[in-house]
Amino acid sequence: RRWGLLLPHLQNPYYAELVEALNNEACERGATLLLGLSNNDMTREANLIGQWTAGEVNGLILDQAHYHNNPQMFEQLKARGIAMVFLHEDPIPGFDFVRYDLFASMARIFTHLLALGHTRIGYVGQEFSRCRETSRFQAYVQHHQNAGLPIDESLIYFGEDGAQGGSNALKKWLETGEIPTAVVCCDDSIACGVMHAARTAGLQIPRDISVTGVDDIAEADRIGLTTVRTDRLATAQAVWDLLQVRLENFSCPTKVRTIPSELVLRDSVGRPGERPLR
Repeated sequence: RRWGLLLPHLQNPYYAELVEALNNEACERGATLLLGLSNNDMTREANLIGQWTAGEVNGLILDQAHYHNNPQMFEQLKARGIAMVFLHEDPIPGFDFVRYDLFASMARIFTHLLALGHTRIGYVGQEFSRCRETSRFQAYVQHHQNAGLPIDESLIYFGEDGAQGGSNALKKWLETGEIPTAVVCCDDSIACGVMHAARTAGLQIPRDISVTGVDDIAEADRIGLTTVRTDRLATAQAVWDLLQVRLENFSCPTKVRTIPSELVLRDSVGRPGERPLR
């Protein structure tokens, strides 16, 4: 009844809220959750997993990024009979997975922005090896194509994780004079950075720039950020359900659970050049 949760860090409030939801669900089920942070250090990650799987835990809960860092290690763990559930983005064949349908969620964002008259839509995401393969960015590309809009690379920024990345994206656009009328951020933490930098520069939201995020962290409601709400409680319940099934029958077929998400409209989005619609 001990499970190891490995995440890259807790700098993103989404991760902290997810940890709380998973821990609360563990307590409800009489289990214990152990938390490990890799800080994107593959050596630290491997050492921690090696320690846990030497007999300290019954199985692992992991962000999918860890698999892509070292797929061979996780295939070997599976062969040893270590139960694992991966989280976020696209499912990994042969493993239990809990995900959000972010492609559909982002589609709702773009449909809303296009309906408001936005045609210069920027994108801000975290820089990593697969950043252009994520469902978030692929939705950005496809919906530009569907709307017959050219993809302007000057409006795309991949950089630092968290608010700093959002702030740097806005500063870059100000320096080049290429400012989008709306920006889609891959998560709320980055969106908060865009909003703070925009207001510091004297821009009015959403008159001068509309901003959207993903996750609906606590800060999003306070600052009026339009975002995609992802249900951490439902995620935690799905994770523990899959772990329980895997523990009872390790050879059963793997499952993918998709957690519904919804678009939450707030004051950070409006028509170009106008005050909020609400």
